[in-house]
Amino acid sequence: MEETLNKILNKLSSIDSKVDSLDKKYHSFEGRFQAIDDRFQAIDDRFQAIDDRFQAIDDRFQAIDDRFQGIDGRLKSLEDGQKAFANEQSEMRKEVAFYYGSMMKKLDETKLELSSEIKQVTTIQKQHQNVLEYLNEKQ
Repeated sequence: MEETLNKILNKLSSIDSKVDSLDKKYHSFEGRFQAIDDRFQAIDDRFQAIDDRFQAIDDRFQAIDDRFQGIDGRLKSLEDGQKAFANEQSEMRKEVAFYYGSMMKKLDETKLELSSEIKQVTTIQKQHQNVLEYLNEKQ
């Protein structure tokens, strides 16, 4: 019986050492799982940093897009002002052409009047000359 008891004790001791071995392996696996979990956490942190960078880039693109929209608005305003200026300039050209035409017409009328008056003065001067010649002959 003692022998059986020794066998049982040996088996218990063997089982106990196997349990200790399994416990060590469990702790080893637990450490490995913790290391893997830490690595995943580090990877998650890296992905979060990359996501933050992409968000910053998206924000920059949004700011650039806003600037382009502002520039488009300014260009539209500039184009509208340029169109208004071109229309006003066109109207001014029409007015200048009208006044120039009127002035040239008035100049032509004045030339005709002056020409007519010069002819009249010339005719009067000829008549006056004729009268003077006639008076000279009579004397």
